Amino acid sequence: MPSLSTAMRIVLLTSAFLIAGFSQGPGAATARVAITHPTAPGKVVLRVSSGGGFVALQTNLRALPSFTLYGDGTVIVPGAVQQIFPGPAIDPLVRSRLSERQVQALLKRARQSGLLARGAIDYGDMGSVGVSDGPTTTLIVNAGGRRVNRQAYALGIGAGGYLSARQVRARQALARFIAALPSKLSGARYTPHAIAVYVAQPAAPAPAGAGLVWPLRSDLATAGKPAANGLAYRCITVGGRDVKTLLARLRTANEQSRWAVRGRANRTYQLVVRPLLPDEPGCPVATP
Repeated sequence: MPSLSTAMRIVLLTSAFLIAGFSQGPGAATARVAITHPTAPGKVVLRVSSGGGFVALQTNLRALPSFTLYGDGTVIVPGAVQQIFPGPAIDPLVRSRLSERQVQALLKRARQSGLLARGAIDYGDMGSVGVSDGPTTTLIVNAGGRRVNRQAYALGIGAGGYLSARQVRARQALARFIAALPSKLSGARYTPHAIAVYVAQPAAPAPAGAGLVWPLRSDLATAGKPAANGLAYRCITVGGRDVKTLLARLRTANEQSRWAVRGRANRTYQLVVRPLLPDEPGCPVATP
């Protein structure tokens, strides 16, 4: 039979282990079940974008993701734009921040919606949806040890009469998940580290005083590389100190402005300008 002092030591040690266990609280349990994801500021954890469809080429060239979440919790979404024509020369973006707890809530909702499941998900195609020339919605999720890419054609536009019950459920789950993403986030205007400038073929000479002078050293006539799926466009990546210079000039322009190289006002160009996100190093690579 153990002595009184030995028994007391056993009681004290047992109490200490119990206290230590309770002192971890719910946070420890959360850490054990947390969904892993990249934590670097420039690594995409979740992104929603839309593209394609029967729209002008320029619309797709300047299209921006509707939601991007990075590893450090940074969220970048499109900013408010006045519904006027012509619109701004460059679309605004807003940067905000989610806590890790909020990030985990999003990822758990993605998992509950079946979006982190292995393998492809069948959302139907143009024939089964019954809508032509619609855009394709893309969801990228990089979490839980896998990177998934979900693409749904004409999501939210039509249900069609040829979709299976399984396809309908899959489309509904994806649409609900996207609709519930944080959209009205308060934050600061995002200043891009670089800008993609798509240059079209020379346009007709601008009326006197109507053209804007290109403020950088690059020559609009020759600079850049063929744009990915951009047909007659070339793409120039503007970075470094030139970003500030170009942004200042863009504030005086709109999407229909014509630009000329200094000293050559008789030849003008139309530009499509798109801010590059933190994970985008430069112009998209042209496809063969």
